[in-house]
Amino acid sequence: MSQPHAYLPDDPAATRTMARPAQRTIARPYRVVHISTVHPPFDQRIFYRECVSLAASGYETHLLTPLPVVELERQAVHLHSVGVVGEQRLGLGLKRRWQRIQRAAILARQLRADLYHLHDPELIPLGLWLKATTRRRVIFDCHENNIAYLRQKHYLNSLLRGGLELGMATLEHLAARTFDAIITADQGVADLYLRQFRARRVVVVHNFPQLDLFLNQSPPADDAPFDLVYHGTIPRYHLETTFAVAEALRRRGRRARWLFFGKCPEIVWAQAELVRRGLQDNIVIDPHPIPHEQVAVRVRQGQIGFIPLPDLPKFQHNIPTKLFEFMALGMPVVLSDLPPSRPFVGDGRCALMVPANDHEAYADAIIRLLDNPELRRTMGAEGRARVINQFNWQRESQYLLSLYAELL
Repeated sequence: MSQPHAYLPDDPAATRTMARPAQRTIARPYRVVHISTVHPPFDQRIFYRECVSLAASGYETHLLTPLPVVELERQAVHLHSVGVVGEQRLGLGLKRRWQRIQRAAILARQLRADLYHLHDPELIPLGLWLKATTRRRVIFDCHENNIAYLRQKHYLNSLLRGGLELGMATLEHLAARTFDAIITADQGVADLYLRQFRARRVVVVHNFPQLDLFLNQSPPADDAPFDLVYHGTIPRYHLETTFAVAEALRRRGRRARWLFFGKCPEIVWAQAELVRRGLQDNIVIDPHPIPHEQVAVRVRQGQIGFIPLPDLPKFQHNIPTKLFEFMALGMPVVLSDLPPSRPFVGDGRCALMVPANDHEAYADAIIRLLDNPELRRTMGAEGRARVINQFNWQRESQYLLSLYAELL
């Protein structure tokens, strides 16, 4: 199986190595400040993975984030409010977004960090300003292929979309050439930063699951209340694929039980569509958020993980985090056959990859697993072993800590 990689400009295929975190001997610990003006305060990557790991390793860790209270402390991480994300009407939304960035700039300077860690592309100008005025270390954490994501926004005027793409490319080029490091969540985006933007330093830190949250759950039972489960943000294109696959199963006399839970921007449309297609008794969509610590328990209500990614530019570079969470729970997975996931599960031993948007192929894979409990258990055990041995946050966090030790 291919190994994940970290990247240096002189050798894009260089194998990742971990330096031993440096021991500090001065009076106070290093102060690091993470900044996001759009992500929720308890984002899984930003707060639960990165900030908590840094705080546990002895860094004085601060997070500037949209928060309804002025500040609070949780798991040794100090959270500071930059405002709240309110109504998203265009004019009002842009004004509030700018106000949050201004507030983040004030707090960032007041905190006098040794290192600033940015999580939104719109914060790149702030990072450039901090780099110029404080001479401190600055990292940009690129969560996804931002330009490809803009290209998916077909509802935007083509000229506007083109202007936004050019602006994004300019910002990311400046970040790549100015900041001390770029962190990405997957190999595809790291390649873009090295080849397109000629980044000084790029390190991959995957969103692998935290073992303590998932390994204390046993694999799903054969009588689990749902056959298939999906969790996380639920976009319309995922639901359209699911509805088509459910109808393909129904034509074959099969009625699978589905659970979707997570943020669903188009829940009203989805509920109406379920009724129109006669699928309301087969598919449950729960748009209510649940605490991070309870995700594994809820996912375990299904027997098979389902990831119906469409073949869009964005998904040619991003790995679905939920893939590894399903694997950690001992669940086989049915997912789209796209390049980012192939190095991890392309051998077919713990997941069935099918052509994206091929509804009949999805149905074939689902029936194969539903009709063979032993295959489900074998594939689930293989996926769980891979997470325990390699694809977990406890191991992955060492690349983050090594980068911090090197920079500081």
